Amino acid sequence: MLKMYTTQLQRVFSSIQDQEEEIADSARLLAQALVGEGEIYVSASRRFAPLAAAIVQNQDTPDGISCISWTDTIKVTAADRLLILTNGKETNQEIEDLQQLLTLNIPLVLLGPGHPDLSFVEGMEEPIMVTTPSSPIVPALDGTKSGFPTELGMIYAYQAMIFQLLEIIEE
Repeated sequence: MLKMYTTQLQRVFSSIQDQEEEIADSARLLAQALVGEGEIYVSASRRFAPLAAAIVQNQDTPDGISCISWTDTIKVTAADRLLILTNGKETNQEIEDLQQLLTLNIPLVLLGPGHPDLSFVEGMEEPIMVTTPSSPIVPALDGTKSGFPTELGMIYAYQAMIFQLLEIIEE
């Protein structure tokens, strides 16, 4: 079972690696805050809030990146960057909050298995989206599947962004 799970995880990671351009764009966007006068904030709706708090504690995470609660995202300025962990199932209020951030020209990166349905007007910067798999990956004898890779995929994509971001700010 472990070998099958590992093989399937490699496919998950490969599908994220296929988004190399989006990951690089995300890293460049986020790095703008650190080389400027801003901060990078990581936020999430309820489901991924513990993950947001955990990933910013990773040893590879540079100074200037911190976790912010969803309700505090309105305090973010145009000099800052916001990484949102999302599954695309945000509440109406959370979508309104994100829409308000876009209206205020706050650059966003959306990371997760789904993305909220936001509306855009001319001149508004669209968020960069990195999508991670969320379907179960390990087949059982009865035909069902288990082993949801959602959080592992999000951590992998976050690490990939951080590695690229570190390269950018070291240059």
